Amino acid sequence: MAVFGAFAVLLLLLAAAESVVVDEFDLTDALGGYTEAPRINPRTQQCPNTPRDIAFLIDGSSSMRPQEFLQMKMFIEDVMKSLPGNTHFSLLQFSNKFEVHFEFRHFHDNRNPSRLLTGVNQLTGSSYTASGIRKAVDLFDPRKGARDTAKKFLIVVTDGEKIGDPLDYPEVVEEANRAGITRFAIGAGPLFLSKTAQQELHAIASHPTLDHVFLVRHFTGLQDIQDQLKQKICAIHGPAIPRATEAPQSPDACSSHSDPQVLRKLEQVVSGLDQVKAKLEVLAARQGKCGCTPHH
Repeated sequence: MAVFGAFAVLLLLLAAAESVVVDEFDLTDALGGYTEAPRINPRTQQCPNTPRDIAFLIDGSSSMRPQEFLQMKMFIEDVMKSLPGNTHFSLLQFSNKFEVHFEFRHFHDNRNPSRLLTGVNQLTGSSYTASGIRKAVDLFDPRKGARDTAKKFLIVVTDGEKIGDPLDYPEVVEEANRAGITRFAIGAGPLFLSKTAQQELHAIASHPTLDHVFLVRHFTGLQDIQDQLKQKICAIHGPAIPRATEAPQSPDACSSHSDPQVLRKLEQVVSGLDQVKAKLEVLAARQGKCGCTPHH
């Protein structure tokens, strides 16, 4: 803070000096590249064309109205079209029955989302969401077109809690974790006003769950989260690598690692202070020559 305090004092001195001697001085010259990074619009943001395998697990239970099922299909089609060409897809629908609509190897042969989704009809029945996750994990198999070099994603879209499912989430989520699959859980519809239903989404999603759970009140709201979902997918690169759990650190604790960006900014500020000091010395010399005395 002392550095920035000195910087503020020097700015005040500059203002006083310039009231006596007219001279142009742009602080941006002194600070160089010390500028705020521009904000990126998610719609125009470039998504790295790294290998990604994304499996959709969609709810086809009877609690979902046909129009809602259609809106969910439109959302999936838009997501597929928004991601770069090195992203491959598969689709599994669940109720108390299951149907694989296309695997990664099928997508490799037919990359037209509209055509792939045309024959996807609602299964109806109850909701075996946990069992669906286990079957979705099986899609990430090289024999089904999955790639070892690809980052793995599972996007679960459901309209409520699982019903009658013989499996629970902890077991199948652990299987997904072992396979290195990043999971997004999307809850659509008024049933997710229930805290229990919301807790199920958090049980499905990868950690931190706040970054991997989406809630929309109506199925039309799926279009509103498309950009956010794309941004999160594009931000994750390379195959998942298991990481050891780190011990929590006190906010007051000093880190043994320095942030390179912070160091660069501090170097720029110090360099800028040197240039300001040199400029003040020039102004002081000019004042001495003209016999000007600063006012107190």
